[in-house]
Amino acid sequence: MNVAFDLFDCARAAGTRTIAVVGTAKNVGKTVGVRALCESARERGIAYAITSIGRDGETSDALDALPKPQLTVPPGTIVATARDLVPRSPACEILGLGDRSALGAIAFVRVRATARFEIGGPPTASGVRRTLAQLARFTDGPIFLDGAIDRIAALAGGDDAVIVATGAQSGATVERVAAIAGDLVKRLSLPRDDGTCRDAIVIDGALGPERASELIARHAGARVIVSDPTRVSVRGKLFEQLIERVDLRTSAPILVVACTVSSYGRAGQLDPRALVHAVARATGRPSFDLFAGLAA
Repeated sequence: MNVAFDLFDCARAAGTRTIAVVGTAKNVGKTVGVRALCESARERGIAYAITSIGRDGETSDALDALPKPQLTVPPGTIVATARDLVPRSPACEILGLGDRSALGAIAFVRVRATARFEIGGPPTASGVRRTLAQLARFTDGPIFLDGAIDRIAALAGGDDAVIVATGAQSGATVERVAAIAGDLVKRLSLPRDDGTCRDAIVIDGALGPERASELIARHAGARVIVSDPTRVSVRGKLFEQLIERVDLRTSAPILVVACTVSSYGRAGQLDPRALVHAVARATGRPSFDLFAGLAA
């Protein structure tokens, strides 16, 4: 069983152009998931494009200096990265420039020979959406987005398939890791509002703990609408209470199609088979361990 192919097929079945991978924490295998998608596309002869929310593909983590997986891309790939990060060798064709970043304008590059890339994308959510739109003009293939949980607003309003990466780095036990992943998937997967409720409470801006507690106490049974799921900053038990007490919906749902899990953390390893099955149960999504070759 090739779980990387299975993950790729699961994401492609959604029928979207962009496939984004976001993590529940740092070092939970997010970039490994992106790399698996890239390699699956390459092995099937499918040309693709790639960019990032933030900076990915560097040899070591910018915060703790520990090794990180590299992104090696084949000829024909379109990459959107900060111009200062475009490798000098082998030569690449620059197709155009886009938004500014701390490392220069975002360059749209066609790879002419297999190259190793460090990818630094736009710093803002709106910049990410513009960059994805420009990439769609340069390729007919899938577009892979290496995401970031602290910049998840970039997913708002997009037509993306989302893969949630989680692992031992986000919790000390199988149960804790699965609970965190389940919480995130539930928040991102709020149902679309159908416009049939005239008395709905529309949240203008973020829905945080204070407003959530008020809704639970005073508006049980009401329909509550947020513009998109990234505006919900409620977590854990309070979020569970919220969705039990009110009919929470969104104008722009996010499509979460699968999860990846990593049983390895800086503090030790969790049981990989137990973890992949627990995450699948908690999220209701197909889950894949790309290291162990497991799926649930």
